[in-house]
Amino acid sequence: MKVCLLLFVFLISSLAIGQECVSVFKPKKMLPAQTSLCPEAMRADLEQLHKHILETHPNPTYYTNPTALSTAYQQARAACMSPKTVIEFMQIINAYLSVMKDSHSGINSKEFLYAVNGSRQVLPFFVEEIDAHYYLSSIYNGQLKSGTELLAIDNYSLPQLAALSTSLSMCEGNSEKAKAEIAADHIGVMYNLLAMRQEKHSANFKIRTEAGDTTQVAVESLSSRRYFLSSLSFRNEETWYYFDSLNHGVLVLETFQPVNLELFKRKVDHFFEEVQKRNCQYVVIDLRNNLGGLLRAQEYVFSYINSSSEAIKMNYLYKRSDYDRFALLSPFQLMQFENRAKNVYPNGLISQEFDFYRLPKGALRTILYDYVPTNNLDYTYKGTCSLVINGSSMSASVLFAAWFKHINRGLVLGTPCMGGMGGTFGNPALIQLQHSNMSVIVSTLKFTPFHVKEVVLDGIEPDVWLNRTKKQIEQHIDPLDDYLKLH
Repeated sequence: MKVCLLLFVFLISSLAIGQECVSVFKPKKMLPAQTSLCPEAMRADLEQLHKHILETHPNPTYYTNPTALSTAYQQARAACMSPKTVIEFMQIINAYLSVMKDSHSGINSKEFLYAVNGSRQVLPFFVEEIDAHYYLSSIYNGQLKSGTELLAIDNYSLPQLAALSTSLSMCEGNSEKAKAEIAADHIGVMYNLLAMRQEKHSANFKIRTEAGDTTQVAVESLSSRRYFLSSLSFRNEETWYYFDSLNHGVLVLETFQPVNLELFKRKVDHFFEEVQKRNCQYVVIDLRNNLGGLLRAQEYVFSYINSSSEAIKMNYLYKRSDYDRFALLSPFQLMQFENRAKNVYPNGLISQEFDFYRLPKGALRTILYDYVPTNNLDYTYKGTCSLVINGSSMSASVLFAAWFKHINRGLVLGTPCMGGMGGTFGNPALIQLQHSNMSVIVSTLKFTPFHVKEVVLDGIEPDVWLNRTKKQIEQHIDPLDDYLKLH
């Protein structure tokens, strides 16, 4: 982490030379690479964040030693003795938070980019890394072809941008391969945080041609109002499926946080109705880029492939605070919860939740959730099944992958996901830092499968790796499609 900070100090600080530091950063009016925060403002934000973590996080030293967080806090304070650009301060905060190894506690740099004035100029593009080479996967204006090897953009080499992106990426346990994959995907975000400006401009892309020569291409920026860096192409559907020419059924779940849970369930029902009708012999569940969401959603999908009728036994570690899942219920939801709990008390899980809800702030409680998930069709697919994951398969997707591996349901394809067999932190709550105006998420729950009795640091790795090749990037081929044709 210190290397990353040193790597960028001369690049970022040079942009802020001659400017006085400010006590409050205003994203709509100031630029993160050209605005320096005053030391007292940064230390105040660190103090606010540290206090918040101690009050709300269920176990900030779960993956590490008891003194790691306090030591990291003191190191972060020491790094704020002189003015720092906003981007440098983001790195300091993330270095402090990263000691928790919690993928649900940190700064979302992409969301930070969205907070700017809509007239700012940005340059949306996406990069994939293959064996330390960086290839363009897409760019908004099509001026450069997919698969083009990128060497540098303006004064920033691709390794420098990747290092900055890595320093601002979160990680669950030791899921470093997933972190590296996400960092490569956010290289475009890092460039825009550094280069964003008010006026129209061109970025100078240094590329390697097919012949092996290097050349430079100017690429025009556009207003972020027209295009924030969400995606270059997207589907309206959160859940969709298809059957290929070999009658393989593929269920693609973009998220476990659907706009409408009942609609999500109906789409999953339709897929497995079709699987039954077609007598499908091979089903694939695709959780790539699924950042997680509702456990009820992922458990509903799991119910359809739970061939051994295994009960899901999950320990929830809660910490009572103003940010826990019960404190954030609306007044109407809270009234419903209290009425339901009182009607059955002291029986059932809801009674245990009610007991926790009535504890004083700061109290810890582990509640075991134990049940066999069911579905509307009362159907379980028992044929061959595979799961596809990647670095952006997080949170509920990690829990799904862990159960899939635990019951030996089939092959896991893709690249390592963001978490391991020991579960994940989750239910992050948002806190706004008063001086830097950064939005930071902090976990309020720890999910641990009941059968796991020790801390598991390693991430879940696939049985079959599906890394995109340069040719697949150039031709916009999904490596899963190639795999299914051969299997």
